Amino acid sequence: MKKTSRLLFLFLLFILICQIGAAQYGLEFASHNMEADRRTSLQIGAKESISFQHKLSVSFDLSFLPFQQDYFGYIFRLITDDGVNIDLLYDRRLDQDKHFKLIVGEDFTPVSFNITPLQLYYNWTPMRLELDADRQQISFVCSGKRYAYPLKRRFVSQFKLVFGATAIKNFQTMDVPPMRLKDIRIGENDKPKFYWPLDESMGTKSMDAQQKNTAEINNPIWIRRQRSEWKMQSSFSLEGQASVAFDKNEETVFFVGTKRLMIGKVGGNEVRSQEYADGKLLLVNGSQSLFDPIKKSVLNISIDQKIVTAYDSTSRTWNKQFDFPAVGTNYWLFNKYFSSSDTSIYMIGGYGHFKYKAGALRYHLPTQSWDSIPFAGDEIFPHYLAGMGQGKDGVYLAGGYGSSSGDQMLNPRISNDFLKLDFKNHKAWKVYEFSPAFSDRVWANSLVVDDSNDVFYGLTFPNNKFKTHLQLVASNLKSTQYQFLGNTIPFDFHDIRSFADLYYAPKSKSFVAVTLFYDDKTDLTKATIFTLLAPPLPSEQAIMPLPKPALLKYSLYALALLGLFALIWWYRKRRKQKKQAISVMVTDKIGEPNLQAAPLKETEQDKSGQLADLPQPKKVAKGFETRHGAGIYLFGGDLQIVDLGGKEITKKFSPLLKEMLLIFILYTVRWERGISSEKLTELFWADKSQSSARNNRSVNIAKLNSLLEQMGDFRVTKKSGYWCIEPMDTLYIDYLRFSRMVSNKKHFTETEIRELLDIIDKGGFLFEVDYEWLDNFKSEMSILVLTTLGNFIENLNVQDNAELIIEICNKIFYFDEINEEAMVHKCRSLLQLGYHSLALQCYENFCQIYARLYGEAYPKSFKDCLD
Repeated sequence: MKKTSRLLFLFLLFILICQIGAAQYGLEFASHNMEADRRTSLQIGAKESISFQHKLSVSFDLSFLPFQQDYFGYIFRLITDDGVNIDLLYDRRLDQDKHFKLIVGEDFTPVSFNITPLQLYYNWTPMRLELDADRQQISFVCSGKRYAYPLKRRFVSQFKLVFGATAIKNFQTMDVPPMRLKDIRIGENDKPKFYWPLDESMGTKSMDAQQKNTAEINNPIWIRRQRSEWKMQSSFSLEGQASVAFDKNEETVFFVGTKRLMIGKVGGNEVRSQEYADGKLLLVNGSQSLFDPIKKSVLNISIDQKIVTAYDSTSRTWNKQFDFPAVGTNYWLFNKYFSSSDTSIYMIGGYGHFKYKAGALRYHLPTQSWDSIPFAGDEIFPHYLAGMGQGKDGVYLAGGYGSSSGDQMLNPRISNDFLKLDFKNHKAWKVYEFSPAFSDRVWANSLVVDDSNDVFYGLTFPNNKFKTHLQLVASNLKSTQYQFLGNTIPFDFHDIRSFADLYYAPKSKSFVAVTLFYDDKTDLTKATIFTLLAPPLPSEQAIMPLPKPALLKYSLYALALLGLFALIWWYRKRRKQKKQAISVMVTDKIGEPNLQAAPLKETEQDKSGQLADLPQPKKVAKGFETRHGAGIYLFGGDLQIVDLGGKEITKKFSPLLKEMLLIFILYTVRWERGISSEKLTELFWADKSQSSARNNRSVNIAKLNSLLEQMGDFRVTKKSGYWCIEPMDTLYIDYLRFSRMVSNKKHFTETEIRELLDIIDKGGFLFEVDYEWLDNFKSEMSILVLTTLGNFIENLNVQDNAELIIEICNKIFYFDEINEEAMVHKCRSLLQLGYHSLALQCYENFCQIYARLYGEAYPKSFKDCLD
């Protein structure tokens, strides 16, 4: 039943995305912020003109991007074969009372109008051009109003239609407004003829719904792709250890530095600076910023000094100054939110001086008073690096890193708790524990809570790497189902010098991610703003275009899928009941006790966001027994051990037992015999006497075998003088499977390569494990992976296998992040798929890593690599 509920959650999330996102497709036009030859154009009738008789209609939905510098340009140009143009122009001049203007030939027509900013920038506006050749009249319909204009001459009934930049001879223009376009329809005599939804996510062509006519697009920016790929809106540096605040009503991001306030609008390209009029703000360690939506001011908070200072944007001054110099802080990376109901700021958690905090504090703005809040119910784990967000009926707290005692010295770990907090009644209760997929992940500072759909959104990341990535996740408010969404955001994590946060801009329908990295050598903070259109899509799903039919068809599919899930659940339940009944009959007959069936294990989700039993061994070659869940995994970070029931038990193994198990596995697989007692003594007990070493070896092998009983018939034994694992074929070990597949084999099928890719999908080989004796194994495995994948990729045709090549290259980078051949293959494949900017980004990332490792610039240009 739990597995079915997980499927149902993801299914409902998909339906939510379809319904909310029905309008979240279309084409965005590169405008004045790009060079002329990189601006967007869409042309219909490029190869063969469109013809009509009597009546023609052209309709489309339009919106503008907010906060752009220049909006002047042509929305469309309809050009007849005898050289008559009908244009819709946006005239941005302030002295003009009407900005949308219809032009015929070289004359302005009386057709001109405005659209309110809220409608123009944050919603779609339907528009329609109507041409009556018999009556020689042109009409334009927008916002329920019809504007008519008599034509002065007849013209031929063949035409080309261009949106945005135009390269047609005698009609060239590069003036393009920053606009978005979707649902282009051409009708003839009140009947539909062509329809281009523009719901693609890649490519430079759009086929109409009847598959009869192709629209040609130059420099496309597909909106569906913006729902799966984070866009870096701006990046800059400012003085001091800066902090960030967000005004969701005005969709404004504020960055507080020591000398200035930096202000950016969601969707805008520019970030403006306001220098403080009264000198520096003496920012202290651990301070954070927050926006007061009541007084509409930015606040900066120091819990240690019990000071909250407010910024006056008119006078450009702060009303309070912090005590300086300050000595450290006890509240790095605490969580906070503003409560409009009682005009208070609530804060929880934090870290400093080797202590993690669990206490909650309240600052009441009208009285400027501080007080502590005692919580009853479930205990709050002392932590920092948690995510907190406010819903309609409570506040939610996700994860965090800390320790049960609050002491950094005593078993610090990641919390899997998802709590609901009632600050009014001072109660806390655990809603659930996150699945093992979150066992190595912490959270950005804020959560976005969507009560109406029982979903919250957050950014997670591993806290054990410097070069890491933020990943957006949607999770259920009431149960453990979740879904990873969009691609990842690069994030430099250096503990208290790094900060990440997540916001939602409701008018722009965008998620906003902010990263901060403070360099204490330069006393500068690098700040970066990223945006992702909502509702977000899983990155793998996003590259597949949605079907063209309308939402009704989605709903029918949805009902069919729901029925299918219900049928599967009913069938499995019936089958389980029959098995239990048979089991009862058998045990009763032989006199055994009638045992209660073991509970079903929960189904987890893999990194790609698709449901799978975690981890579930694949069906492999003869000689392996397929088991449910049991296995040992060496690829991806650290050693992972899963028992017969599918539960991860790695934490039950002490560091010594984990290292010993690794040795037994690696030596047994690599040398096919195991490791000698002498070598074990040398590695672990070289400082002890022979008898003491023997005793330690016996005791620890016994402990190890006791734990391995949970894996089935699998244990450490001595054979022919060597300690080894037996029997190997009763348990799934990814390292064993990989070694056997590539052993003495030079040629692979695509199916075999995909299985190898699946094995190493979790990451490099034990790259988070650092033992001196392990280096040779790591090096050997890296060479083996690079040679196998490199040889295979050389024989692939990029036209037919671009996506597979990209997948292989991504795996190669797990083992060699400056593999030149992989970079070239990936760039060529991205270009083949039409991802020109991603190809250039791949090259630039490679150059940055190359320069960092070698201390010199990569010698080849982007063009040279491709040639």
